[in-house]
Amino acid sequence: MSKRAVVVVGALALASGVFSRTAWAWDDFGHMEVAAVAYPLLTAKTKAKVATLLALNPRYANWIVGAKAADRPRAAFMRAATWADSIKSDPGYAGTDPQTGPAAGQNIGYGDHLKHAYWHFVDQPFSPDGTALVPPPAPNAATQIPLLRAALADAGTSDDVKSYDLVWLLHLVGDVHQPLHCVSRYDHADPTGDRGGNNVKITGNVQPPVCDDPRYCPFGPPAELHAFMDDIEGSGYATAPVLAAAAKLAKAPKAAAAVVDVDAWIGEGLDAAKTKVYVSPIDAGDGPFTVTPAYQAAMADLGKKRIALAGARLAKLLNDALGK
Repeated sequence: MSKRAVVVVGALALASGVFSRTAWAWDDFGHMEVAAVAYPLLTAKTKAKVATLLALNPRYANWIVGAKAADRPRAAFMRAATWADSIKSDPGYAGTDPQTGPAAGQNIGYGDHLKHAYWHFVDQPFSPDGTALVPPPAPNAATQIPLLRAALADAGTSDDVKSYDLVWLLHLVGDVHQPLHCVSRYDHADPTGDRGGNNVKITGNVQPPVCDDPRYCPFGPPAELHAFMDDIEGSGYATAPVLAAAAKLAKAPKAAAAVVDVDAWIGEGLDAAKTKVYVSPIDAGDGPFTVTPAYQAAMADLGKKRIALAGARLAKLLNDALGK
């Protein structure tokens, strides 16, 4: 199908309400970039164990398509970081998945066909104007990362469960380094919370620097604050541009990369959201707000730093769990 035909078909779907952007976390590109930063920091023992565990995932064959034999472990590692988002559109996973009951926080391996969409974030509330706050429900990213991490490191955990936990951790460590996965802003104009910026409409921003994702890119840059941050480094699934982007990142500060406390990671996200994301031109309420070039540049810088730090911390987490 021609590029023009793809755009026309997509535009018709958009007009009919069938095709809409769903803000999940970092785009596939950002999650793969976190993994690309982490991979060379893994020990040889960790890489070997990771390769064995990832091969147990039902989508492993798709992750290594197009990769040379020597590159397959890295390609699988990078693409595995997107698995937790991909199951949201998989009909084999439950469409109704309440954040209540014992199944909501279970860790049983690939026999679990719940999407667990609420594991991806923790909506820590804040208000700039004294609006009443609602604490985040559990389970959430703050509860699940420690649980999955402990199981991954436990010699008594089956390889099926370890593989499942590994692909979730590859994703969730990236999630909680996206500041808008750590917050919900409450104000008089939006007293029920903005869902991590998903409610906040923006305009004036430009397309991300890499945009080869046919689901979104033909329709212009993101129209919500959350999606804007998700795509700040790029949108797409190809490994080569991800590796190129990761190679340009400055290394995370050594002391910060050594921080293993998940609550500290999430606290950093909340602070970054309050002091760097929810600033002019983002005002109270849900907008729309016009993004300036200076604001977009500042968010790009923030995104690069958070992705580099997430990758370094992911490597430490995996080396601690699997490399000893």
